[in-house]
Amino acid sequence: MKFKELLYEGKKITDRKKIIDVLEKYRFDWLIDSETEDAQIEIRNNTIIWHGGNYFSGFWHYGVFKGGNFYGTFKNVIFEGGNFKGKW
Repeated sequence: MKFKELLYEGKKITDRKKIIDVLEKYRFDWLIDSETEDAQIEIRNNTIIWHGGNYFSGFWHYGVFKGGNFYGTFKNVIFEGGNFKGKW
């Protein structure tokens, strides 16, 4: 499963279609296009916060990475935790 859950406006969304609709609304197409697995994400103040799951490939444009595994390429990020095996 690409996206496991999205925390958004105080609600937990687990339906993949609804998650993609919210990501499109906020223009997070780069995250939709990335290869991910079991992503546990949050949108707060128009920023993606990654709580868990695997980010296998793609370009992370901006946000906060708090947990999980990262194998892609960071452009702009605040890395607070998790396993980093990607590129800066």
